[in-house]
Amino acid sequence: MAMSEPHDKATVLIVDDSDVIRKIICTIVEKLGYIPLPASNGDSAIACLHSGPVDAILLDISMPGKNGIEVLQYMRDNNFLLPAIMISGSGDIELAVKCIKLGAYEYLTKPIDANRLEITLNNALCESALKQKVKLLSAAMDQSPIAVVITDREGNIEYTNSAFSSMYNNMHKKTPETGWNIKKAEKLLGKVYRKLPETVSSKKIWEQEFSRKGKKGELSWIHAIVSPIFSSNNDISNVLTLLQDITSVKNSQEALAESIKRFRDLSNLLPQPVFESDNRGYITYSNHAGFNTFGYRQEDIGNGIHALRFFAPEERMRVVANLKEKREEVFSKSHEYIAIKSDGTRFPVLVYTAPITDRNGQVGLRGLVVDITERKQAEERLQDNQKKYHNLFQAIPDAIVVADIDTGILVEWNRQALQLFEYTPDELSEMSINDLYPSELRHDAEKYFQRALHHEGERFETQIITKHGLRIDVHVSSAVFTTAHHRRFVGIIRDISEQKKSECLIRENVRLKNDFISTVSHELRTPLFSILGFTSTIMRDIDELDRDTLLEFLQIIHDESKRLSALIEDVLMISKIDSGRVSYKKTGIDPSTTLAEVCRSLKIRADEKNIILRLDVQTPSIMVYADPDAIKQAAINIIGNALKFTPQGGRVTVSLSYDDKFMQFSVEDTGTGIPEADLDNIFEKFYRVNRPGEEIEGTGLGLPIVKEIIEAHDGSIEVSSKLNNGTRFIVHLPLLKVEKEIES
Repeated sequence: MAMSEPHDKATVLIVDDSDVIRKIICTIVEKLGYIPLPASNGDSAIACLHSGPVDAILLDISMPGKNGIEVLQYMRDNNFLLPAIMISGSGDIELAVKCIKLGAYEYLTKPIDANRLEITLNNALCESALKQKVKLLSAAMDQSPIAVVITDREGNIEYTNSAFSSMYNNMHKKTPETGWNIKKAEKLLGKVYRKLPETVSSKKIWEQEFSRKGKKGELSWIHAIVSPIFSSNNDISNVLTLLQDITSVKNSQEALAESIKRFRDLSNLLPQPVFESDNRGYITYSNHAGFNTFGYRQEDIGNGIHALRFFAPEERMRVVANLKEKREEVFSKSHEYIAIKSDGTRFPVLVYTAPITDRNGQVGLRGLVVDITERKQAEERLQDNQKKYHNLFQAIPDAIVVADIDTGILVEWNRQALQLFEYTPDELSEMSINDLYPSELRHDAEKYFQRALHHEGERFETQIITKHGLRIDVHVSSAVFTTAHHRRFVGIIRDISEQKKSECLIRENVRLKNDFISTVSHELRTPLFSILGFTSTIMRDIDELDRDTLLEFLQIIHDESKRLSALIEDVLMISKIDSGRVSYKKTGIDPSTTLAEVCRSLKIRADEKNIILRLDVQTPSIMVYADPDAIKQAAINIIGNALKFTPQGGRVTVSLSYDDKFMQFSVEDTGTGIPEADLDNIFEKFYRVNRPGEEIEGTGLGLPIVKEIIEAHDGSIEVSSKLNNGTRFIVHLPLLKVEKEIES
């Protein structure tokens, strides 16, 4: 049971079945400055013990139900460590002894004397608080990670904690029968024991590190502090010894010293100067190469050499600026400077630096200096050769690109390549050679690339694609060459688009005509055959057909006629689009009304397949500037497609929302989905997704018409789909602008 803090008013639980006695004791306790907490029986008392902090309890022995003895027994069994003062109407000695044995602090008889109650209660609370502090101090001492030993003035051990026993492998424990003796103390404490007389006589604290060997001969290091303990009259009564194992610290120090020596030895083997400086920039260390390169001696470091002295005067401000810029980095980039020797000789260097840090932050700098004189001379010769090559490279009239063989990344190009591909140099530098080809030709381009790699050259015709999406027919002559460090692929690209254009147009016209005739003739024949078949049946068997069968046949004829009409409308619409004759009568419309009308018209088709068709519209309503018939046609095509490709029992969700600029209309279904390979083609005229085992009607004109309508309204359409996991179409249309903007 937790006690109240010393500065709080103590809470005293008063348990008595008599209301009068309980009130009297509460009054006395309150006058004494404590907080009374009354309880009328044993069960209430136990509940109070569990519900809040109680510092002492005045407990009547004789009570109905659970009596005081039982409550006292409960407190003992459940570890409620607070003073219990028993109250009884009789002075029964045996009863008093029983209470004391159960842990009662005192036994008082009625009537209660206020003075005696005050003294008893004050003493009980003080002793209880003292016990708590002693218990806390004892636990802290025993759980301390530092070994604690208390001896008398002569060195006899009177107390050790657990850490001490662990430090000495639990070999020398005090027993109640024998205790510690001087010989054991001397054997255990060694040097510490021999310092006890000095500590006692000087009354000063002694501190030292010493080593000792374990049972198996292993060496450990101990940090010891010996301090006198003074009694109330300022005499030394005992000696306190604190022992801490610092073996790991010692080992770390030795490892650090060995690491520093190893660093010094290795740096002296390097042919490049290695240096260290303090935080002010003064050199604190240099290897042999540093002295030899710059012409200084070891003694000069002691006289103070600033690191800036190694750089030409015009470089020093840049050196300081670079060091400040890289101060927060663990390793900085290399920097090129002009260095200066002690005799004034100048030479180019590369300097690599890294901060020297400790727990307080950066305390210095270390670095490596590389003489790059020979490299600079080679660079100058190389620059001359590169200039000649560059002029020739740029003068060639065909586009030329050079790519790294390992990565395919473009590394070089001429002016003609920039004009052909319409990219900036920065954009080309981030592209691979495959990026120059349309996506469907990249596989073939990779094959040509590999053939050129193995045959040292290749010639082929293909297409490239410019930055703005323009496809150009080209003839490519390729070759592979090797530099000192890399293998490169070079492609000479000649524009042959003019000679290919007429051939391509002829082939495309033939293909489109054939596709159109084949697709439309098939779609026309199917409903016509149905109409002819059922009308023939009606004409032949009119007298034998019942009314329901006749209505069924007429309904089929009607549906096929509608299908035929829709096909003709799609063909006419595509014809208008191709000829540029399509026009739109735009006005301000509420798209939610249009979508609601479309959903109502398609509800029958959804019900036939037991499909849930749901419309979610964000409020309030919005307006867009559009042709209402065209938008309705686009919605019918998209939602109709969703119903067509959603199986029985599926779901189609139509949503309408908007932001500050655009309306978003989406159609999401749980249908068969579209294969990823077909997603790029579904908006092409006459394109139909190949679905093995499924014969679904359609010409492939619905989505191209939708795309044309949406783009003609300055909108966009996008699609996302996973095979067998549904499809989602999203249409964006700009919101209706203010009237003045529309007129302009």
